[in-house]
Amino acid sequence: MSELHAERKLLCFLDRTGGPEIGGWAVDFDRPAESLKMRVTIDGTIEDVVTCDLHRDDSHLVNLQNSQIGFSYRIPERYWDGVRHGLRFYSLDGACLPISSRSGGAVQEYSFVLEKPVRLMAMVDGLVDGLIQGWALRVDDEVGTKIGGVRVLVVHDGQPIAELLADQFRGDVAGAIGCDAACGFAFAPPPELRRRERVMLNFFALPDREELSGSPLEITYPGDTTRDKIETLIKRTDELFIFAYHLKKELKAAMPRERYLLADYPRWALESRLLALPRAKARYGAANMSGVLVSVICPVYRPALGDFLAAVDSVRAQTHENWELLLIDDAGGDATLAGIMKDLAGQDKRITVLTRKKNGGIARATNDGLKAAKGEFVAFFDHDDLLEPTALEIMLLAHAATGAKLLYSDEDKVDRSGALSEPHFKPDFNNRFLLDINYICHLILVDAEVLRAAGGLDPDLDGAQDHDLLLRMTERLAPEQIHHVSEILYHWRKTASSTAGAGTAAKPAAAQAGARAVAAYLERRGLPAKVVPRGNLTCYRVDWNFPPAKMKKIGVSILIPYRDHIEMTQECVNAIRTHTKGVNYEILLLDNWSTTPEAARFAAAQGNIEGTRLLRIAEPFNYSRINNIGAREAKFDFVLFMNNDVFVHDPGWLRRMLDEMLADESVGAVGAKLLYPDGTVQHAGVVLGVGGVADHAFRGLRGDAPGYMAHAITAQEVSAVTAASMLVRKAAFNAVGGFDEHELMVAFNDVDLCVKLRQAGHRIIFMPDSVAEHRESVSRGDDFDHSKLARFMFENEVMRQRHEAILPKDPYYNCNFSRDGGVYLELRLRKLGED
Repeated sequence: MSELHAERKLLCFLDRTGGPEIGGWAVDFDRPAESLKMRVTIDGTIEDVVTCDLHRDDSHLVNLQNSQIGFSYRIPERYWDGVRHGLRFYSLDGACLPISSRSGGAVQEYSFVLEKPVRLMAMVDGLVDGLIQGWALRVDDEVGTKIGGVRVLVVHDGQPIAELLADQFRGDVAGAIGCDAACGFAFAPPPELRRRERVMLNFFALPDREELSGSPLEITYPGDTTRDKIETLIKRTDELFIFAYHLKKELKAAMPRERYLLADYPRWALESRLLALPRAKARYGAANMSGVLVSVICPVYRPALGDFLAAVDSVRAQTHENWELLLIDDAGGDATLAGIMKDLAGQDKRITVLTRKKNGGIARATNDGLKAAKGEFVAFFDHDDLLEPTALEIMLLAHAATGAKLLYSDEDKVDRSGALSEPHFKPDFNNRFLLDINYICHLILVDAEVLRAAGGLDPDLDGAQDHDLLLRMTERLAPEQIHHVSEILYHWRKTASSTAGAGTAAKPAAAQAGARAVAAYLERRGLPAKVVPRGNLTCYRVDWNFPPAKMKKIGVSILIPYRDHIEMTQECVNAIRTHTKGVNYEILLLDNWSTTPEAARFAAAQGNIEGTRLLRIAEPFNYSRINNIGAREAKFDFVLFMNNDVFVHDPGWLRRMLDEMLADESVGAVGAKLLYPDGTVQHAGVVLGVGGVADHAFRGLRGDAPGYMAHAITAQEVSAVTAASMLVRKAAFNAVGGFDEHELMVAFNDVDLCVKLRQAGHRIIFMPDSVAEHRESVSRGDDFDHSKLARFMFENEVMRQRHEAILPKDPYYNCNFSRDGGVYLELRLRKLGED
């Protein structure tokens, strides 16, 4: 920026340095009567705006009559870390000020190193999922803080090989010792080290080079001979069975490879953001949208000045230049900020400032902007967030290609240093998910006519005003008019007081407002329900409340196949009878050729219980055929497929699944949340394409944990659910031909059924509040027993060939996640033309 302002006569003189408080004077000699306003940047991040309006007795030394040229600035404590930092001053419009001092000369940057007495708490955990992971904290006993962000030096053979920043999310550490959760680090050794069989690494905290607990760490990698054997096996497996799912997965796990876990997001983002616009043009085409005016509406209320200026700069940097930025000053009472907004509007005619006389909140301020907006499209923007430079251009290209009237993008979070973290990779439009949480959030680009027809924002719902507006807008649009742009185009600012920085519990009033917004939406649709927040989260549970008269006419047939394992099957049906409330049901026990005396006595006893029937199917095990036979015999319109190793405990488990069917006639199947006996997740929905055909989401996660962006605790539309506990609409099941009993006798028959239901226009819902215990595969053994491996691999190949176009493109699983590893664990760097 300084080269653009070479003619300006600006000067800054520092005469108080060396500590956290610096000061001096600064002058714009072209405007000597005005007190200069300066941007303060540290390491390239705008930190503040300082006004040089303090009296200086020595102003006569520069021949100025105006003595109000002094300033004082305190360096923020986050930079007191023993590391060198660079501070620069700029005029408000971006001209760099030369800095002079008593030591003579003029420089563009003032360097400083400040330290605060702290102690280190740190640990190298070891090799976890192919990466070396650990955590590190600076503990200030005086003020009682434990803060991450420690720099960690990695050393091999006495030579540094990497420097890491311990700022990744570690909820386990935070929960254990009560500290900042952003304290983790992960490290993938470079290829030249991974080629060695044994590697010894040391980990030190900087600047004092204090060694972390768990260091040094020795790692063993397979040698060249082992690598060659693995490669050969992988190739042969591909030749014999293109989709040797688990075998290939295990072999590849032994091979070091370039990976991007969620913890590697900053590294991934550096590469991915460069490809965003070329990817968009490859996907959407390169339509000329330069004539489309976009109104960017930005309510402003007491932001940090540096953050606000960075936000405005990000709008001014848009590659789509036909925009107007409406800054609505919501009576913040900050004269400096008001002056800055006025100056910005004077410098760029595309910026308009609207001033409210009385503070009205974000909804009223935004509505003022809507009234003044002239654009064909409207984008909402917070006063301290950042847009990617290509954000508006990419959104408009997507509109041109799809005709969508409401578009939203992926987003992440940005801190004061500009570091990116916590990416939110969203699903395609998911109405059921939107009831439980405002997953759309930022960036939104909406047709102005649609927006005005929806009526603007509701001031009574401040805190959830955007969620309410989205619900009202989506009511007016067909699903194909709502489009998800799978690129990170919006950076949500993390601050101590923001929802982005402190989590959704930072603003508990927003949770109550969101519950009211969802309840109002359901009332408009004529759906009886109670909506309650999940704790203080801006995340909700919808408890449907259909009238008893309606429920009396409805029933569920529960189908339970079994072969022997009588004690377990008895426990399964006893739990159903003990705990199931509020639903008419029958139990159909499908005896697949049991042969023990205990089985005969069990069948006789169960046949004498009201509401229970037995069907004996004396055939070799074929899960699909057994359940198809049972479905034909079911007397009710809803059929629940249930394994005999599933055990219910909650009285409302079945009613919640059935309610999802009754709330929307297009729902074809509903799946429950299943937990292993240790309380961790076995099933929380199925994601297509992961590992080849499909995989369960959040396997191994703690049962009550929210999972990635609350996906594990919210009701939502998914592509498939497991038939271990799956409720289906019998008419829909019959219409698509039921389970495939010819080629998918054991594995993937439930995934195949869900795909067929979706192709027929039905929706699949994951219901997290219907929870049961699943002792997986006890009754039929392990799919990966040597005698069954060939059959399993054949069924993989059947699914691959049958649904090759669908499996890699699960609309509810973001295309930026890898399909090679586990669900919501690993990212992929998409190439041009890949979605």
